[in-house]
Amino acid sequence: MALLGAYGLSRAGASLLSELRNAVFAKVSQGTIRQVSNQVFSHLHTMDLAYHLGRQTGALSRAIDRGTRGINFILSSMIFNVVPTALEIALVAAILGAKGGPALAAITVGTLGAYTVFTFVMTAWRTQFRVQMNKSDSEGSSRALDSLINYETVRVGPDPELSRTDAL
Repeated sequence: MALLGAYGLSRAGASLLSELRNAVFAKVSQGTIRQVSNQVFSHLHTMDLAYHLGRQTGALSRAIDRGTRGINFILSSMIFNVVPTALEIALVAAILGAKGGPALAAITVGTLGAYTVFTFVMTAWRTQFRVQMNKSDSEGSSRALDSLINYETVRVGPDPELSRTDAL
């Protein structure tokens, strides 16, 4: 019963600490995202009239949204995954080196290094498809939003029954 109670307390403690971590991180990440978004917004107001007359609002909105989500993802990945994993690998390699000899530590670090290289190569390969998908998604969203903002310039087909969204 004591082990079961200890397990329950440890699970509750882990959940509590996870929520506390997210609360602290949210303040940091949202502050960073807010700062970058304000800089982007200020920069957009310094752009010339020709840029604003092009009315690429949809694409711009999508790019800003992706950028803020990307900042959040990179911050959380680095803080909660990459840095702790690198520290854990270093500690494990040090323990293995002390207890099993430097060869065992080198094999472990080499194996993890090979896996890391493989992961980077596969991610780079996959990224080309992701970039194309994001580009297509942005184009579609941009056209839809721009057509709503500039509804007076959207050309409707010859059929009077054809609605504006069908014309897109």
